[in-house]
Amino acid sequence: MTFGEVVHYVTQPTGWPEPVRGIASLLSPFHCSDRRSNDSESLASVSSLMFSEPHIFHEAPAPGSYTAKDFQVLIHSTAAGSSALAELPHYGGERSTVPLWSQLLHALANTLSPDVLILEDAPFIMPRAQNVESQPLNLIDGRATLLAAHAIFSVPRTHSDTSKTRSRNEEDEDESMYSAESDSCNYSIDSLDLPLQAHMLSGRGRRLSAVVPVLLVADSHNIVPLLCSTLYQRHVWGIHKPVVGLCCSRTGTIITTIFGWLDSDQSERGHMPVAHLALAADVSLDPSMGVFDFTDTHSAINLAQFILGFRTHFEDIKGSISIEAVDSLTPLHWRSDLPDFETQFGGQLNERVASWIYQVHVQISSSEASSSSSPRTLPPLSDTALVSHEMMSSPLLATTVEDEQVHGGNIGVPKEACMINVKGRGRRLQPSSLKIPSKRASPSPQSLSEVRTSTSSHTPTPYSNSQFAALSDTGLNDGMSISNWLFERNAFTIGRIPVRSEELAKRTGINKMAKVYDEMTSFTWSDSMKTILLNTQVDSSVSRIRTDLCSMNGGPNCQSSAINVPSSEDVKFISSKISVLLHTVNACQCDVATLQGANEANRHHEWDALLLNFFQPVPKQWDVLLEQQLNLARNLAADDSSSATQAIKVTPEYHDLCIEQERWIPLTIETYCSKKQAATARNQAGQFYDDINSRHLRRNFAEVIASHSSKDPVTGKCDAILVIPCSGVATVMLQRIGSVKEKEKFLKSFMLVQGPKLDVLDTNTGKTPHQIETQIGHRPTTTSGRSLQVPSNSCVSESRKTDQNQSHNPFLYHPDSNQATQTKETKLSKDTPRDEPSRQDLLLPVLLAEYKKKDESAISTSMNQMKTYLVSAVTFLSELRITDQPIFGLVVDGTIGAVTMAWKTNNQIYIMEHNVRHYDIRDPFQALQFVSILPRLARHGLNLCSMLEKQLAIIDVKELQSKPWSKLPQRQEDERLAAARQRESEEAVHKIADEAVQRGDRN
Repeated sequence: MTFGEVVHYVTQPTGWPEPVRGIASLLSPFHCSDRRSNDSESLASVSSLMFSEPHIFHEAPAPGSYTAKDFQVLIHSTAAGSSALAELPHYGGERSTVPLWSQLLHALANTLSPDVLILEDAPFIMPRAQNVESQPLNLIDGRATLLAAHAIFSVPRTHSDTSKTRSRNEEDEDESMYSAESDSCNYSIDSLDLPLQAHMLSGRGRRLSAVVPVLLVADSHNIVPLLCSTLYQRHVWGIHKPVVGLCCSRTGTIITTIFGWLDSDQSERGHMPVAHLALAADVSLDPSMGVFDFTDTHSAINLAQFILGFRTHFEDIKGSISIEAVDSLTPLHWRSDLPDFETQFGGQLNERVASWIYQVHVQISSSEASSSSSPRTLPPLSDTALVSHEMMSSPLLATTVEDEQVHGGNIGVPKEACMINVKGRGRRLQPSSLKIPSKRASPSPQSLSEVRTSTSSHTPTPYSNSQFAALSDTGLNDGMSISNWLFERNAFTIGRIPVRSEELAKRTGINKMAKVYDEMTSFTWSDSMKTILLNTQVDSSVSRIRTDLCSMNGGPNCQSSAINVPSSEDVKFISSKISVLLHTVNACQCDVATLQGANEANRHHEWDALLLNFFQPVPKQWDVLLEQQLNLARNLAADDSSSATQAIKVTPEYHDLCIEQERWIPLTIETYCSKKQAATARNQAGQFYDDINSRHLRRNFAEVIASHSSKDPVTGKCDAILVIPCSGVATVMLQRIGSVKEKEKFLKSFMLVQGPKLDVLDTNTGKTPHQIETQIGHRPTTTSGRSLQVPSNSCVSESRKTDQNQSHNPFLYHPDSNQATQTKETKLSKDTPRDEPSRQDLLLPVLLAEYKKKDESAISTSMNQMKTYLVSAVTFLSELRITDQPIFGLVVDGTIGAVTMAWKTNNQIYIMEHNVRHYDIRDPFQALQFVSILPRLARHGLNLCSMLEKQLAIIDVKELQSKPWSKLPQRQEDERLAAARQRESEEAVHKIADEAVQRGDRN
């Protein structure tokens, strides 16, 4: 019991402890059938039994009068989706169920109050342990899956208030940090005058808001500290209402209600009040005991009614919030990131100063770490319970950044990439370029393998992909940059702009691919489509949004009505899930981008929900994988001794292509931004030509490329990837490999998406069925040094920097003044037989997604990450003898997503990054346009699978083994070369020493 919590296990509905009996009364079952239902027919029958009113709603109920029937379509969709997801293969890891059930919880929580604040994946401060010695030293942050909260914001000061508060302004100037959000304001905002103990979310400098959570949702590793932190924060605010938490695994569907409260007695000075937690003791699913199952419609409806009953409780909490109450109460030092210096040092002056310095350091660490999904670690100062003044006077250490790791390799983070300074307090340290002599003894080309061996006896530590993507793009200078990474893999960025030159069009495939892109993303808004949507069953809670959608006449992505896209089959498919889309739009229309602590995941559940529901190549098969580790492409130039000659040849060709694309765009008001981007791309291509010529004159091609190769990222973590499983293909390829060790090596280095370990594969028959093991029962957790038993289950689940950023920003210009031509799309018959997916499936990529919070400065980083994914995916396809076929990308900036594309032709890779379409899913019309793309992507993926099946017989597995496409084998080669060089150096030293001894003996 690290946090001193006392757990009460309840055995019957009337047995809840007195402090929570009132709120627990909301668990009273919703009167309905007692049957369990998992398929669509059962769901429909349960719906008819439980809801007697018509299915089609045209008006939303009055605020505060929502019931579960107002969300019946979403409840059914969540139950069906959760059940279907549980039947699918893991593909290397359990599938996340969060995007499905979090959408339902989000929709329900949105009804609690007009100004309710919904936060997803929110970092929170963990509480201080009762016993300081038992305080976990490795974490100060937890992570809540979802919070429904009330927020208190600072009131902006008007111009007339400035003179009255001048002295306050002067004090504000002395504050150590300013939030990124406040920097952009053109009016003055005072910080909230509250102690840090009144906040429980990780902050960013000045506190312009305070958040008081009301409904808490977290997994078993976070729910106990989350409940305790919320209870202690409420104690600081003088709020004595119980806390309600919902515990659900990120890969599960069982949700358990936990109530919390503090002892009514005032705590002794220096001691934390005791937190009490109450939950069901029985393992069985029982809504009356607060145990629900998302796969069961009956259970999910009871959960919905339980949450909808929180409105009065929410208003009670909201009405109890008072800043004056915080000032009048005895301070409670509950935060794990702030030692209680008042108690430890008796309030002496030096220690008070030390405390202030420490708080500044914690806020600095928080500012940088809060944008990462990784929990923050304690600063070195917290390794001891009592911190001396001398220790506090030591220099503050920089924050370290945690990122992806490569299993099985000695992969870490470069030292120069780990040092970070706070915005406004210095520049971020960038890795220095490799310094190479300007002259060489011999003008003849040096072998890259020789350079890789002789440059250093120790292999440099590579960048993680996210750190690498954040580096400034300095073009083809000698330092690390995304332009160098692409260039060394024969990849180039271009726009969605056809060219007049037939020779260029044939060599690059740009005209053909621009047409493919238009066919994939075109949209026709017709009266017949509106009629279908209006006659489709939707939840009454989102009927207003449906009305708004059908009243629209078109938008920026809408093409001529002569283009019959989407097809009638697609319209039928989309309309069957339109309620899911409307709930997504409704969730996104609540903008929390300006809230302190909002991280990059603040809209990723909504995007995931759209992908999961609308990309289904085969009925009931959800081929969307979340947060997957991808192999990245190897550095081809590092293996090619003629790379210098090739570079001199291709840079002017690329420059010509960019010039031709710019010429194609007419100069009009509508196309001005697009032409400006094309001009920037042309200028950059010209600079590439100069950079390569300069490197050629210095004769240091081999050294520069070897340096880049030694630091290139090996893998990248993709937020989402849409795939087509090709059943049995991996098994066929593995049968051509001898030993188990070689098979394991091949799978790890060849597959784009890392799959399951070989010990679960039947490589001889490929007929081992995939079985999902479901465990419903009490599973102990060890979040805080104790076990809390909750029912659970597992289911599958710099000079030219500005211009360059503009040219690589897919959101800068929206096309669609052009008209696309209609082509007949390949359609998959519903009767087309498909093999059941197995653990031997090879996964073909169709679309890759990278999410970032709404932040213009993060667009270049997300685009750079996307470029590495697209190049790697296209390279993977080319190894399977599939070329001249596009792979798509989705780059997300908050609620706006841009669709990019890449392909390989004539041994060159092209990435379409500007003049592409983008969609804001706060707008129901644009959200509809986006999801209309996904069924077409599914058909495209099935075509890729058919191509692979035709190529399978002629694929030479031994050739694939001898020349791996991914970076991992290349990195391992570098390590072996470095180790061999180290041995040679040691042997040379020993030889010299032996010769010296021999000379001494002769003398």
